[in-house]
Amino acid sequence: MAFEAFQERDYRLFWTSQFFSNIGSWMQAVAQGWLVYHLTDSPFLLGFVGFANSLPTIFLMLPGGVVADSFDRRRVISASQWAQALCALFLAASIRTHQISTWQIFVAAIVVGIAVSFSAPAYQAMVVDLLDDRSRLPNAVAMNSLQFNLSRAIGPLLAGVTLSAYGSFWCFFFNAISFLPLIWVLGRLRDRQHRSERGPMVSQLAEGFRYVLRDRVVLILLAIVGAASLFGYPYLSIMPMIARSLFTDDARGLGVLMGGIGGGALAGSLALSLRMPSRRWIASIILISLVIFGVSLVAVGYVRSQTAMTSVLFVCGAAMVVCVALCNTSIQRRVPDAMRGRVLSMYTFAFYAFLPFGNLIAGLIAEHRGLPMTMFTLGGGLIVSAGIAWVAIWVERSRRHASGSLEARGEVNG
Repeated sequence: MAFEAFQERDYRLFWTSQFFSNIGSWMQAVAQGWLVYHLTDSPFLLGFVGFANSLPTIFLMLPGGVVADSFDRRRVISASQWAQALCALFLAASIRTHQISTWQIFVAAIVVGIAVSFSAPAYQAMVVDLLDDRSRLPNAVAMNSLQFNLSRAIGPLLAGVTLSAYGSFWCFFFNAISFLPLIWVLGRLRDRQHRSERGPMVSQLAEGFRYVLRDRVVLILLAIVGAASLFGYPYLSIMPMIARSLFTDDARGLGVLMGGIGGGALAGSLALSLRMPSRRWIASIILISLVIFGVSLVAVGYVRSQTAMTSVLFVCGAAMVVCVALCNTSIQRRVPDAMRGRVLSMYTFAFYAFLPFGNLIAGLIAEHRGLPMTMFTLGGGLIVSAGIAWVAIWVERSRRHASGSLEARGEVNG
């Protein structure tokens, strides 16, 4: 049934407050890119801010998964929200007093990256903790994607209007207060978490890696998410460059372009919320969406019309969300509760850890070779990744088929 996860009180409260918080986060993300570009006029520094934001995840995301399995996820997420709120408030105050500089933005980006490194695995793992009826988990995952992408559609549009009419201060200030409803809700959720036994961090991480290496389907899905992060998501960091080339009012134009991406992402996640594909077709849809994403990114480098650019970005947003959301759903269905935080920390690690390098590469290519070569490199990387993933899935299916045939004839384990 469509939207069945909303029948759960805790999930409904969490979804609503997180939606409000994510609108603020997207407003700040757009305003931050616009601010950095206006302070520096450097596409490279646009990418470098994204690099600074994602760098802590390389070192802290996997330990964050152990924390998510061993400690109260509600408190972990709440602490992260407070840290992000204070960073947003600090930047807002710096803008208000005309003391803002790029170093302050970089430092805040690193602090937020540290906070997200611990909250992201806990957030992913906590979805199941919000449900009394676990059969609603696939819909809950799809609804999370819908919430995230609905905020992605609304936040940038609000940021574009706010930047153009009132300035960047209000984007940062609104983000600071947007964390408060979620913090309030986290203190009122039921504790359904199945915590693992606490032990040495290294041994718990090793146990998580052993599980993933044994389950090759999960390993392939994680690799696809990593490829989407490395080659797919960095195009978001250079949107201010595209907005300046297409729009006279680049603040409003940036909001329009980001809104186009958000609209496509919303359409993709809404389709999954209304009807989740059967397990038989999920792998094919993941690979097809990855290829469509790659082709659309290549097209972004050569489109010169505002309308056409917004349309292509709409396709990018939809394909991007369908691919990553289906990977998330497939992993959530397979992972046992005892390993949930650690395996999903690898999912968030794959999503976040490759992003700083993708941002850095995109910024360098855009600085020295221009937009068309940047988008050709990113899109081509996605298409090649889809081909490699197809081969890996085919090999895994062949191996399982051969193993099943041998077991049926009594030639395995016997």
